[in-house]
Amino acid sequence: MKNFRFLSILLCICLVFVGCEALPTAKDYNNTITMLNVGQASATLIESDGQFCLIDAAKYGGETDIISYLTERKVKKIDLLVLTHFHYDHTSHAMDVIRNFDIGTVLLPSLSQENIPDSYLYKSLQEDAKNGYFTLEYAAKGMQFPIGSGTLTVVDDTYNSENINNTSIATTFTLGDFTYVNMADTEQDREQYLVDLLPENISFLTAGHHGSQDATSEQLLDRLKPQFVGISCGKDNDYGHPHTKMLKRLADRNIPYEITAEKGNIVYCIDTDSVEFD
Repeated sequence: MKNFRFLSILLCICLVFVGCEALPTAKDYNNTITMLNVGQASATLIESDGQFCLIDAAKYGGETDIISYLTERKVKKIDLLVLTHFHYDHTSHAMDVIRNFDIGTVLLPSLSQENIPDSYLYKSLQEDAKNGYFTLEYAAKGMQFPIGSGTLTVVDDTYNSENINNTSIATTFTLGDFTYVNMADTEQDREQYLVDLLPENISFLTAGHHGSQDATSEQLLDRLKPQFVGISCGKDNDYGHPHTKMLKRLADRNIPYEITAEKGNIVYCIDTDSVEFD
């Protein structure tokens, strides 16, 4: 009788595990781009085949805590951390990310001497790289980084400007026929400089500078012809983002868009060319 009871319990346990394997236990994020709902800030996670690229690291006090989110996604290593420019709403959690996860490479804008920030963050990045915690790279035109089955590419050398927004690293991520473009906080005057270097007929664009009217110009949209635009901004923010003029440019071209402040995390599923929210 004891042996029978033992076998019965063992059979039940086996059935439970078989059942678990047959049911989806977690969302499949492979080959996705997630714009995190981080308030009036920016952080975008690219995942492909178990490798991760994080573009920017938001600010403190956002809706989604980056460290908690990455932990829930079972991230162990950030293969590439891109800090597009040195504004606090793009860099605040950078050191938290570095302290909590293994880091492969950190990519920074290549700045002129007068644009290099005199900040704890910048100095810490230099020191950590010297100590071998990660590889430190500076953006250069055409520089490429493999992320799983895809490739992240730097569009051009960093533009040195008194306007820190225009020192942003602009990047593309391609996987097969899919192309994503992240302009960070690049504004229209630099967009005009970059536009001919950007691909056409792309899948997904993050609107520049949180949906400001001074970014995501008509010229840029007519070049890229994005199938979808994501806008990262905070609810009832002090800047009025996204601006009505920018949204009209999208509406005039029948370009669908979503806003993190309204939808939460925006997840673009590359394999199915579809958008989900979590």
